[in-house]
Amino acid sequence: MKREVSYGLYYGGFSILWLLVMYVTELNRSSSASYLNYVNLLVLAFFINQFVKEIKLVSEGFISFSTIFKGGLLIGTIGGVISSIFFYVQVKFIDTGYVRFVLDQAMIEMQKKGMGDEMIDMNMKMAAKWTTAEFFLLMGVVGSLFISSFVAVIMAFTMKKPNPNEIA
Repeated sequence: MKREVSYGLYYGGFSILWLLVMYVTELNRSSSASYLNYVNLLVLAFFINQFVKEIKLVSEGFISFSTIFKGGLLIGTIGGVISSIFFYVQVKFIDTGYVRFVLDQAMIEMQKKGMGDEMIDMNMKMAAKWTTAEFFLLMGVVGSLFISSFVAVIMAFTMKKPNPNEIA
């Protein structure tokens, strides 16, 4: 469990650093922001890979699917919770205009689709209820569970090496 927590903290630290870089360079408000967030998936895969290598060193090169999956899920969840809390603080207290930016972008997209003013107003009222720092926090935590499980499953399928002498 100690390894998983350590790598989860490293992943959370990287995620905070990445959020800061995105904020300082204003890449979080660019059209490529959603693509740049995929960097976090690669970093999560890297930390799961490091975790697996460390386990293999102490277990004669063998590791089970479930060990990788549980470890990867824990690493991703710890890092995701840490980065979600930081993002909440960032949006709530540092970059207070971010929510307005997201709502403005949503309105621009609806106008591009040719929606009428009445429909846009109705959708914007709905979006305003769901576009808050608190909602971002909740979705960050829930999203980290889903994304971590997805990455962990892929890593477990590709990196497992069960011990043939172990009784199942």
